Amino acid sequence: RRRTLRVDQVTAMAAQDKPLSEAGPTPMDLKLSADLEARLHLENVFEAPEECTRREEVLGEINEALQQWCKARSASKGIEEDLDPRCNLYTFGSYRLGVHGPAADIDTLCIGPRHLTRAEDFFGSEWTGYEGSFYLEMKNHPGTDQVVAVPDAVVPELKLVFRGFEIDIAYVCMGSYVSVPEDLDVCQTSILQNLDDASVKSLNGCRVADQLLRLVPNHDAFRIALRALRVWAKERGVYSNVLGYFGGVNLALLVARVCQLYPNAAPSMLVYSFFQLWDAWQWSTPVMLTPIVDEGHGLRVWDERVNKAERFQLMKIITPAYPAQNSTFNVTHSTLHVLKNEFKRGREVCAEILMSKKRWESLWEPLPFFTMHKHYLQVTIAAVSEDDFKKWEGWVHSRLRMLVQGVETCSGGALVAHPYPEKKKDPNRDQTTHCVYYLGLGPAPPPEPGAPAPRGTLNLNPAVEQFQMLVTNWVNRSDGTLVWQPGMEVHVKHMKRKDVPAWASAGDGRTTPDAERTATDPAAAAAAATATTTSTAIGVKRKSRAGEDDEEAAEADGER
Repeated sequence: RRRTLRVDQVTAMAAQDKPLSEAGPTPMDLKLSADLEARLHLENVFEAPEECTRREEVLGEINEALQQWCKARSASKGIEEDLDPRCNLYTFGSYRLGVHGPAADIDTLCIGPRHLTRAEDFFGSEWTGYEGSFYLEMKNHPGTDQVVAVPDAVVPELKLVFRGFEIDIAYVCMGSYVSVPEDLDVCQTSILQNLDDASVKSLNGCRVADQLLRLVPNHDAFRIALRALRVWAKERGVYSNVLGYFGGVNLALLVARVCQLYPNAAPSMLVYSFFQLWDAWQWSTPVMLTPIVDEGHGLRVWDERVNKAERFQLMKIITPAYPAQNSTFNVTHSTLHVLKNEFKRGREVCAEILMSKKRWESLWEPLPFFTMHKHYLQVTIAAVSEDDFKKWEGWVHSRLRMLVQGVETCSGGALVAHPYPEKKKDPNRDQTTHCVYYLGLGPAPPPEPGAPAPRGTLNLNPAVEQFQMLVTNWVNRSDGTLVWQPGMEVHVKHMKRKDVPAWASAGDGRTTPDAERTATDPAAAAAAATATTTSTAIGVKRKSRAGEDDEEAAEADGER
């Protein structure tokens, strides 16, 4: 049973609040769904019950540490114990949605009382030796394997490895309370009053997850479909919000919208409808689970009618909680091109699965990235020490999409850069102080079917120089001090496919190179015949220059 949608029909769905079909599953749908769930178990995406129990125990232990810190720090500020100062710990992300797998990290939010601030009390100050801070509390905790403070990120947080689990903790100081109520509802909009931008973003992780679950009609089918599509996105190299692909939030929003349109469908049909719907979608039309409402608390709400810059965003997947935001604002022409190709491929593979010509594992066959392109950019990130490298790699990785945009701009739209999310390591170098990322280079598709391919000057040196200047001008967002240190390096080198090191392409999901190389659409392949490329050998150390970065930093974890 296949549903065929024309592009104009799909575009019209944006204004519809009612389902497209309320039909229940057929016996074949149920069989395919059972096969899908069985395959997902083989893919090891479900966590064992004992591991779930350990995860809950770890969260309980962290909550206990938070309460002890809250009382001790409050007492040091003269807050009497009879006022019962306390804080709350909330989860969001894949754990809150119920789709986390083994060894997945846990995204959490701590809401604390008004007298305990994020900068002074939660993170603490290096000048005071972090005395009394929660950072120091966790650093000295016997269960902590590792702790890193990221106070200058868009969403400031502590990154912990605690009893083997990776846990991110954001913090919001709630000005209305000395003791935060245990039953505080983070979905009420009044909670956002008088908060800074970082606090609003921190809270919206919980608010979006809760609102999404309220708007999805069938949680069980939603979770199985989302698990399958998370495997697809990771294996096909389109799971990295920071690079301009999907993160956990926007992928969940797309699946949730399909669930709204087909509220009684089985998971197998939700997966098929996912590809059928988004392959035909006109991405100038926003995807929304609920109408956008400005609730009047003075926060900026996504509205392309008012904010002209938002009209030019390439993909628009809008979060359902106030203040509504575009969760895919950082999608580039290159990554949109990759996503469209993967939607098309997914639709074709799912159609064959429904006709029993293929199995579900064909949907997430690993991407043969290192046989898809003739030319690549190799981006090597290195630092002198392990601590410097962790900070430096996170920063450069968050700016890689600027290199992608630089390639598009410098080539006059004639080239697209295909960033590969998987981090590589050179076995001949220190494994703790370097990593390597790759970008595939290819001809841009024509703007319209049948139109000539874009032409332009294909000298990428200006793009690389701008990127290197951008990352070395790394300043602390809070105080404007320069963060870049000597020894922090980034090298960008052009290479042909035959020159890609064996250690980089090892395990690449390749079949026949010529067949997989046509993953780009036929129009782009035709453009390759007319485009001329200039080989560029690029990559030198750049000295730091003081300056301000006027770009909005991408989210540090890339999964929100």
